[in-house]
Amino acid sequence: MTAININDIETEAPEDGDRLGNMFARQAELEDIYEPIEAANGFPRPTSTNLDDYSLQRAIKDFAYRTIEEIAEATNCLKNKPWKQSPVLTDRQHFLEEIADAWHFWIQLNRLAGLTSEDVHKLYFKKSEVNKFRQESKY
Repeated sequence: MTAININDIETEAPEDGDRLGNMFARQAELEDIYEPIEAANGFPRPTSTNLDDYSLQRAIKDFAYRTIEEIAEATNCLKNKPWKQSPVLTDRQHFLEEIADAWHFWIQLNRLAGLTSEDVHKLYFKKSEVNKFRQESKY
């Protein structure tokens, strides 16, 4: 099997409709493919949607860790340090691929928590308003 990365893909993302919704829908498709593989490796998909359920909490924590791991891999692509004498060029495509990996796991974490793309959209803007209030009120 030959490894491929985002440079090898010609397909463009769908431009029509709800972009975040499209991402959630694609993740659901991938989830169905990965589910038997992960179950065979000891990571069965939780059946509960109750956030107090141990198996759901374990899965959410696992996907949170996977998200953080991918973000760490992305930041490892950034080689310039304050003590470096000469700049190091960034492998931009590798950096972006790791960020995309983090998005996959982040969306999966949201789906496990029972959130839809619409929920995430609404929650984002509600929190944004809280942040604006805090900035304006010097909180």
